[in-house]
Amino acid sequence: MKRKPLILAHRGLVTEYQENTLPAIQHAIDSPYCEGTEFDVFLTKDNKVVLFHDENLKRLTGIDRNIYDLTWNDLKTIQILPEIEVDGGIRNYAGPSNIPLLEDAMETIKGKDFFVDIELKAYSPSWAKRKIGREVAKIVKNMEMLEQVICTSFNFFMLYDLEKTHRQVPSGYAYDDNMISSLKILNRLMESNVIGKLVHSNAVCSEYTLIDMDTVEKYHKRNMKVGCFTLYPLMPGEMPEEKKAFFSKEVKRLADLKVDWIETDQPELVWKDLNG
Repeated sequence: MKRKPLILAHRGLVTEYQENTLPAIQHAIDSPYCEGTEFDVFLTKDNKVVLFHDENLKRLTGIDRNIYDLTWNDLKTIQILPEIEVDGGIRNYAGPSNIPLLEDAMETIKGKDFFVDIELKAYSPSWAKRKIGREVAKIVKNMEMLEQVICTSFNFFMLYDLEKTHRQVPSGYAYDDNMISSLKILNRLMESNVIGKLVHSNAVCSEYTLIDMDTVEKYHKRNMKVGCFTLYPLMPGEMPEEKKAFFSKEVKRLADLKVDWIETDQPELVWKDLNG
């Protein structure tokens, strides 16, 4: 039987519920097209780990405050709007939704045959914000969920802090194709695993555009997993047929290269590509 990559719902099942919320995660668990999910986390002012994508709350809640300047008690009173802007378009949902704690999200997943990529969110390589690494690792370890989880980040310092304090927790450095100008140079940097070695990574998570014919093979020889993002992004309006054809071709290419997981806003479309 041909090996297939896991299909991870990007920020939960965002076709149904707001990103990074418990309903979005639960519907990813219930979906026949998902085998896992990805979500983003931040550390609050009082060191609670919450699911959220942006540094600033305005896009998702209408409140112009930075998430790390607020306490969990502050955030408990704030809801994600039913109408949110994503990539230049508007997504509409049935009603508002709460910002969840990481512990509550993990409790929803615990004990199920369901994989999760916890992205430690970073918009700049800040040493000052590194301690989210240890807080996330502590939760994963205390909940005995090491086998279900990979913790990824574009922030070296967060992963360094995670592995320094809790080496048992799986982690992976992440690469985006706009980090530097040359994709070829970035591909070589990624394949060398020089950053992964420094933070003791167990995996790499990469923009799919950076994965070529020998990337996965090199990582698998190191006994490391390879994940990629984001196939079939949920775009404003109907996705053009030529764009669907492009993503379909990419999904099949990545499956042939034996990537370990694919993150997507539309799991059903990836499932059809892999099983059609």
